[in-house]
Amino acid sequence: MKELSLVLIKPDGVELSLTGEILSHLDMLDIILVGSKVVKPNIELLKNHYFEHRNKPFFNDIINYMMGKYHNFNFIYAFCYYGEDACTKIRDLAGKTNPMDKDGRKKITTIRQKYGKNVIVTDDNGNEIIIKGHTLVRFENVIHASYSDKAEYEVKLWFNPSEIVEDYRLYEWKKESGENLVWTKGYLALRKEIFGE
Repeated sequence: MKELSLVLIKPDGVELSLTGEILSHLDMLDIILVGSKVVKPNIELLKNHYFEHRNKPFFNDIINYMMGKYHNFNFIYAFCYYGEDACTKIRDLAGKTNPMDKDGRKKITTIRQKYGKNVIVTDDNGNEIIIKGHTLVRFENVIHASYSDKAEYEVKLWFNPSEIVEDYRLYEWKKESGENLVWTKGYLALRKEIFGE
C-alpha cells in the first residue's frame, strides 16, 4: 500500500550530527522524500503528537525532551516520506522504541540501537522518579517514525499540504482564502477518530 510517513530527527539526533547518516539510510529504502523542514516545536504541537500518552507518567518528560531541554538544540528536523509500505520500512530501520531492547546474538543494525540511550528521569530536585517500584526511564532514541495507523494524523499535524510535493499528497486538501492550502479533514478530526477525544 502506498502511504506517507512522518520521520522526525529528535534533538539528540541533531546534537549527534546524525541527520546525514539517517537520510542516507532512508534514501536506500525505495521510498521518496516529499517534504522536509526544520521545526522548533511548541507544547501544543508536542501534546498533540504524544496525545495517546497524555496520562502516562513520562508525558511531561517526553515533551521536555522533544523541546530540546536536555540537549544543546531546541529544534528538530521533520520529514515526510512516500512509498509502498513506507511506515513499516522506516520503522524497521529505526528499530524498537527502547534502544536497549537488543538481541544479544545479533548484530546491532537499527538507528536506535546504534545511537539511542536510556536516561533515568529525575524531578526538579534531582531525585529519581519511581513509579510502582520502578525507576522512570526516558528513551532518547534519536528518531521518530510513524506507525501506519497513525501516519495520516501525524503527517497532517506536522505538515500542511503546501509543504508536501503536490503529486504525493495522498490526503484530500483544498484552497482556503487566497492561496492557503488546508487538509479537508484535519488532524483534530483524526485525533478524535483514533483516540476517541
